[in-house]
Amino acid sequence: MSLLETLRARKLIIPMLMIFIALLVQTSWVEEDAFITLRTSDNFIHGYGLRWNVDERVQTYTNPLWMFMLAGAHAIIQNPHLTLILLSIAVSTLAMFVMLVHIPQNNFGILLAFSILILSKAFVDYSTSGLENPATHLLAISFAALYFKVEKPPSEKNLFFMTFIAGLGTFNRMDAVLFYLPVLISLLRNQLSKRTFLMMLAGFLPFILWEIFSVVYYGFPVPNTYYAKMNTGIPLGEELTQGILYFFNSLGWDPITLTMIFSALTLTFLNRRKEDMLIAFGIVLYLGYIIYIGGDYMSGRFFSTPLIMSVALLIRRAEDSSTLEKYIWISLVLLLGLLLAPLKSFSTPLENDLITFDNTTGIADEKLGYYRYSNLLLFSRQDFKLYPFAEYGIKLRKENAKLAVVSGIGMVGYYAGPGVHIIDELGLGDPLLSRLKPQDVKDWRIAHFKRTLPEGYEQTIESTENKIVDPNLALYYNKLHLVISGDLWTMKRWEAIWKMNTGQYEYLIDPYMAVQK
Repeated sequence: MSLLETLRARKLIIPMLMIFIALLVQTSWVEEDAFITLRTSDNFIHGYGLRWNVDERVQTYTNPLWMFMLAGAHAIIQNPHLTLILLSIAVSTLAMFVMLVHIPQNNFGILLAFSILILSKAFVDYSTSGLENPATHLLAISFAALYFKVEKPPSEKNLFFMTFIAGLGTFNRMDAVLFYLPVLISLLRNQLSKRTFLMMLAGFLPFILWEIFSVVYYGFPVPNTYYAKMNTGIPLGEELTQGILYFFNSLGWDPITLTMIFSALTLTFLNRRKEDMLIAFGIVLYLGYIIYIGGDYMSGRFFSTPLIMSVALLIRRAEDSSTLEKYIWISLVLLLGLLLAPLKSFSTPLENDLITFDNTTGIADEKLGYYRYSNLLLFSRQDFKLYPFAEYGIKLRKENAKLAVVSGIGMVGYYAGPGVHIIDELGLGDPLLSRLKPQDVKDWRIAHFKRTLPEGYEQTIESTENKIVDPNLALYYNKLHLVISGDLWTMKRWEAIWKMNTGQYEYLIDPYMAVQK
């Protein structure tokens, strides 16, 4: 059946897409962290290179594919809020289109999939926000749709396309590879040959080329945020506990999301259909990863992609159920999404008086703080005001400031412009601070690990001369500065890159950290 015939046969799809777009416009918002990526893409399209601070080659973003997409959209649209929101809505609508057209086999499947997704606060919230979730959703559901449809074992052509989608998903966000690993390993094992391996390698070529570029340009294969968030000194047990609390937070604020994820996984493992179980194993891997990293401070953010993959699994089981079971499924979705959810997917913070910041866990409904400053409908009003972070950035630009030390770097950095060097106390955008552990590991919020600036560091950035007081740390910074600011192809830089990535300079940091304690 052609795509046009499919759309004619499924008259529900077009009105559903229109409802989805209207919902995203109503609930649209922009997360502060989205401006971290946007500042790099803005510097890129204005000729400064893929840089956060224009005097350093530092990868502050975790989403290269989304960054390039933002750069293209921003070059056309120019307005930052419109760029982030309109691109998010466009890609999210395409993801919903792929879901409704290619996963369900009948109208009940379409209705169930649509109902779950539009009533999930996690999915709706992060279908905008300006973060990379829409692209992750699109690639994940495209992978699942192709995998379910192709013959088994797949032809070389289909094998390449599946691997290519997985490669783009990994290029968009490195940890997303967990969703694809079980399927890819199974395909490689079942069709083990040199040609199969080369075909899959070709599919991952965009990601492989990016990794090569990253090492050459930035000096490191992983983003700077990896060091900032993993180099914390927080005991593993505490992070695992925080990760589990992230699940409980979602169950409390957005019960439909995790209920549908766990329902899909349970039914899949009970049914024991191999191709479904491989997708399910990918979801389980990612859920385990969420616990391992301690979850996130943005409620629901990491559950949006597991949900869309789980819905794909659930539809394959539920759409062939009895009439009574179908009524039960729809009733359960409506109960969870409309009656039991304290925070509805379609409600806005302007209508909501509930407490949406958990002082115990540090997890927040981030849309609450940013909606009134970034919603697409509110943005068009004459009395619209920018978020205080953005106003501070504009102030820095007007004052021709050269240096600012801040914790919330996204909006400040973007609106301050390329002329201001931003020192990030959380380390996300700062190559030195990200490699120093926080001094106070008793009072912390997940993904917010504040560092103390070494004595002389601000003066070092201002003067471009190394004035760090501690001699060991000063020597370490010399090596790091060579990597991020030195000529790309000198042997000294490549020696420093090798030693940095193999931990051979860590002995210079240890004495400094010991003194700070």
